[in-house]
Amino acid sequence: MCGYMEKLSQKKIEQNSTILFDSVGCKLNKYELEVMRAQSETLGMVPLVKQKTGDVVVLNTCSVTNSASADSRRMIRKYRKHNENAYIVVTGCYSQTDLDEVKELGVDLILNNMEKAKFFDIIKKDINDLDELNLQKQSIMSSVKFQSRPFLKIQDGCDAYCSYCIIPRARGRSRSVDKKEVLSQIEELSKTYPELVITGVNLGQYEQEKDYGLLALLKDMVAIDTVKKLRISSLEPNDLTPEFLNFMVENDKICKHIHLPLQGGEDQLLKDMRRNYTIEQYSEKLKMARKLCPQICLGADIMVGFPTESESCFDKVKENLLNLEIDYFHVFTFSARDKTVANNMQEKVEPQIKKERNRWVTSLSSKRKKDFLERHIGKTFDAVVERGGKTKGFMKALTDNYIPVIFETTEDLALKFVKIRIDEVGTDKVFGTLLKVY
Repeated sequence: MCGYMEKLSQKKIEQNSTILFDSVGCKLNKYELEVMRAQSETLGMVPLVKQKTGDVVVLNTCSVTNSASADSRRMIRKYRKHNENAYIVVTGCYSQTDLDEVKELGVDLILNNMEKAKFFDIIKKDINDLDELNLQKQSIMSSVKFQSRPFLKIQDGCDAYCSYCIIPRARGRSRSVDKKEVLSQIEELSKTYPELVITGVNLGQYEQEKDYGLLALLKDMVAIDTVKKLRISSLEPNDLTPEFLNFMVENDKICKHIHLPLQGGEDQLLKDMRRNYTIEQYSEKLKMARKLCPQICLGADIMVGFPTESESCFDKVKENLLNLEIDYFHVFTFSARDKTVANNMQEKVEPQIKKERNRWVTSLSSKRKKDFLERHIGKTFDAVVERGGKTKGFMKALTDNYIPVIFETTEDLALKFVKIRIDEVGTDKVFGTLLKVY
């Protein structure tokens, strides 16, 4: 889909205006808003937190399901109701898939997902009497405020066209951030943060030129001296190759944690979803990862209630999930989305059945997660101490293999790189001992 910008009013923005950001949807949306917040500060604007409105309101929307689109509409209406005079900017997937609807909601500027990256250049044109010569000369990434670990987007869009998914239509074809820009941002962020999360809509589709894909980029990243740890947010099963796994296992800078979306738990279901692999192929990926790296944490997305998920099909799903070496599941209930292939499928699963299936997989996930945690009692791991977690002499750290551990300390060790031993697994918490601060 072509990029577009819709300017729906003649409003201007005063210098030193307050600006508020809000979003519906994925972590990527939140990351993008945080970059925009940093950009607004360089323009002399004043970002607000936990306020009902601002002079300018920027909303990053979602349309992954019909429900997400409805949430996006409600968010836009809410902010317009709070301030009839606010300059409202709407961007994100809902503005891309349902442009005409957004136009009717009283907004001032609509940016689709491709124009979103030009927020800085677009918004400054509407600021009255802006002195561009005196704009703050600071790096955008240096002023982005992350909690404990920055999310760095290196790729956007998707070329996969799964039958249930609106993302290719909403975010467009796959496109990659220039490697020089990525490496520059990595070098800058790694001076402050001991762990960085590499993210995108479909990371395996990262490509700069022939033979320079995600793996080549990661090799250049770990070569940067200031980089301590890199975490891969999610990787499609077909992108988890022996070469990738060997690199991951052999390099201490890559976190031993892979989130590998499964989506459908049975072969015909996967075919209906257009996922392009089988349960056996997926299982072999997990076994290969576990063999090469026994302490690795393996997570998966699983969808229940897909239109063709019959009772007998779900019986097979349960059998397969019990046999797959997965340590936790993110469980999603299928929600029909207009303009997708799955929305036109005739078979339907009753809402109550969907809930029951969700509960079954969620229960299995809880058991698997506890088993995973208990296997690591007595073992030591590298970890990053999180911000905002200091309570009565305790802090929380996230291990290399994705275990949140509470430990005792009298110091404020936020953002420190540490070595920690896991001592005890409670009902909903893991406790450990601090062994070393690097």
